[in-house]
Amino acid sequence: MKSVRKTAWLAIVLALITCTGCRDVVLRVTARKFLTTGPNGPETPKDFGIPFEHASIPSEDRRELDAFLVNAPQTCAARPAILIFHGVGETISLWVKAQKYLYDHCVSSMVFDYSGHGNSSRPGTVENVGEDSIAAYQYFLSKFPSGTRCVFAFSLGSGPMLDSIHNFRPVPSCVVLASAFTSIRDASRHRGTPEWETYVVPDVWNNLKNVAKVHAPLLVIHSDDDNVNPLDGAKRVFDAAYEPKQWVEVHDVPHNAPFKDPNDAFWAPVLKFIAQ
Repeated sequence: MKSVRKTAWLAIVLALITCTGCRDVVLRVTARKFLTTGPNGPETPKDFGIPFEHASIPSEDRRELDAFLVNAPQTCAARPAILIFHGVGETISLWVKAQKYLYDHCVSSMVFDYSGHGNSSRPGTVENVGEDSIAAYQYFLSKFPSGTRCVFAFSLGSGPMLDSIHNFRPVPSCVVLASAFTSIRDASRHRGTPEWETYVVPDVWNNLKNVAKVHAPLLVIHSDDDNVNPLDGAKRVFDAAYEPKQWVEVHDVPHNAPFKDPNDAFWAPVLKFIAQ
């Protein structure tokens, strides 16, 4: 009886894997779990005493993306700018401490919410988030038309950023991958998803493949205390990338510390890389 049930389940799984329409449905259902959040929180850069612009970015003429823009002080000798692709379950209000840290170190920043996140338009799908990435980058360039302009992807954000980066024109001055994962499938396995389920979901946001799209100086930074995305996975992404590239392993920095408790332990290597 058990062997019959096992055979039946295998038949169902194989049917799902080979059925493109079924895989698309599975992807949409899966995406709803990690590409949707509640509304944006109340925190803004103003809470930390810094001026900012609360922007609404058009994406594909049917969606609007919520964003915070912070310009570094005019007194700074150089004012590089970074576009932040945040992680899963996050909204722009969670990144205001990081924007404050960057402001204090003469770096301008923009962080935006993908479709389905915070107060941005719904729904959050892989396709929509990919379009959002390009729209956000173009808006970022319009606000920072010259100088050093880098993209910074944290955790989940490395997926849509790397998937879309070949459409970023002009090419960013530099690229930073922080707490990156190898692929959605590998991330699912790491979180305990049964092996057969990982093969039902289409192989989207495969950073091991997409990192080859980066044609700018690259920094991959990861903590040995990251309990969400394995250190060896980030090293594999680094190994798959083209030169010029740098690998930095930081110590005793929890996964969410870059935005919850921004400090020199994580951000100093990033600032040094951007300055180069």
